[in-house]
Amino acid sequence: MSSITGTRATAAAEIPLPTRDETERLAHDELARFVALLEQLDDGDWTQPTACERWTVRDVAAHQGAHVEAGMGVFGTLRQFSPRLRKMYREPGMSPLDEVNEAQVGMRRNWPVERIVGEIREGTPRAIASRRRMPWPARHLPVPVPDYGVMSMDRLLHVIYPRDMWIHRLDIADATGRTFELSDVHDGALLAQAIRDMDRNVRKGAPGYSVLLEVDGAGGGLWRLGKGDEIRVSMELPAFLRASSRRVSPQGRSAAADVSTPDPDIRERVLNSLVTAY
Repeated sequence: MSSITGTRATAAAEIPLPTRDETERLAHDELARFVALLEQLDDGDWTQPTACERWTVRDVAAHQGAHVEAGMGVFGTLRQFSPRLRKMYREPGMSPLDEVNEAQVGMRRNWPVERIVGEIREGTPRAIASRRRMPWPARHLPVPVPDYGVMSMDRLLHVIYPRDMWIHRLDIADATGRTFELSDVHDGALLAQAIRDMDRNVRKGAPGYSVLLEVDGAGGGLWRLGKGDEIRVSMELPAFLRASSRRVSPQGRSAAADVSTPDPDIRERVLNSLVTAY
């Protein structure tokens, strides 16, 4: 990993929100990368298990296909939260969001993969255009989002949906041994917004500490999160994404991170706080 000495850190809280044009560009660019990855897969790849519990590569793609309907606007999103739809997939201890996700996959269980890929390829651009036309009241509906709290429908659709496709692209690359393509501009922009959202979790989960976070590699950078005594953390970008989305065990996360403190309690508290919504 590279040294952070001499590099100026960006305050996470001061990262600007993206403009609507920027979020659309990121969504279209991520879609192109996601579809390009899907088109590389062979028959054996689709049944590979992923870091998402219960889901194969095919299930992950089906979940993204369901975002086409949800991305069409508030009515598409609310339909997916329908109690009638969710009850078929409800299990003890399952959260409402997990019920929705399982329903999305279940509805596409018998689809051929070509139909799933087609839904993503052709439907997502329409969804991106549709959510820009969402009326003001719908854009400001509050939505509960794990590892964040409550955010507006507008932010969920425009900021989190492309980020969700991004992390699932990593899931598929990991499961199939394919390349997780990275670039400074595209992946750097998605990462910056994830870190902006993460700042609130650091302030809540590790009060009294300022995390100097280096994410190394294409798309990476140096950021300061929270406020207080400085703790330096460094990770490669793919490892950081797996850790911040809880896709690895605490032991795996700790092994992938270079942390400046030898104190195990502080180390655990800081790494636990470095999570965000995907």
